[in-house]
Parts: sequence; structure tokens; C-alpha cells
Amino acid sequence: MVLYILNKTNGLDYYHVFKIIYFANISCLAKYGLRITTDEFCALPDGPAPSILYDSIKNGIYLDKDLEQMIDQAIVKGNDDAYYMWAAKRQANLDYLSRSEIEELDKSITENAYLPYSILRQKSHGEEWNRAFHSNNPGRKIMDVIGMAKDASASESIIDYIREELEIERVLA
Repeated sequence: MVLYILNKTNGLDYYHVFKIIYFANISCLAKYGLRITTDEFCALPDGPAPSILYDSIKNGIYLDKDLEQMIDQAIVKGNDDAYYMWAAKRQANLDYLSRSEIEELDKSITENAYLPYSILRQKSHGEEWNRAFHSNNPGRKIMDVIGMAKDASASESIIDYIREELEIERVLA
């Protein structure tokens, strides 16, 4: 996904990449009941961020060597004053993205890639972000998948489907 976004935009800051992924993810949830990524989104002060990707890139905390190697081989990270900028080292492998995922990513890129930071920040602070961010949980502020789907105006039948899928995932974990 990240490479696809970077290829389509010719490079972008990680803040915009995170928000493009977030909005594509919730749009896909609302339309199809499916997530583009199973990475948990955390409610950070500047809006939702995919937690594993955020930790891996922003904090340099690699959960495994395969992820570290994959990122290093795929992304050029800016340095010094432009440390937050990313560029793709290669083309994305589209075999890993479905047509519906590409459609939602393209839509999110069009709508969000070039929005000013302040507008994108405000746009990403939906009801689920607000609930998670202001929760009394002292740890990570994990956003609920159902809440994110509701923020994207998912129908009740889609919400029911998502609940069933999440229960299946929980039982099989």
C-alpha cells in the first residue's frame, strides 16, 4: 500500500500516507465490510495512525527483521530537515492489492494527498478517534473497527457483517 501511494504521488510525507491509508481503510470497511489492513489504528493527537507502520517508520522500532528489510528496500526516507518525507525505491507489486483496494486507495489519494495538514487533521478526528483518544485507557488508544466503519457511514447490515468477521477472527486467533 505504501509503495502504491508513493508511486501515485511521486513521494509524500508519512503523515499524509497514514491518513490516505486510514481513509481508504474506513471507506473499504463501509462499502465491503473488509479492511485494507489489519494494522490497528491508534488515536494520536494528530489523528489516526496505523500502529505497526507508525512504530516502524517514525520510531524505528521494527517488530521483525523481515519488516525492517522490506521497508529499507522499498522506501527512501528523507533526512535532516525533510526526515518526514518518503519516496518509493521501486514500483508497488499490484498482486498484493485487489481492485477494490486500489479503487479506495485512488479515491483517498485524490481526496487527501494534497490537503493542508490542518484540514487533514481536522477531517481525521471523527467520533471514533474522539472516543479512543479521550478514553481513560492509560496505554495505546486503539480505535475500534466498528466505530471506524460507523464514521464512514457503514450500513447496519455491513456493521453486522463486520461484527461477525471480527468474532471469527477472535475465535480463530
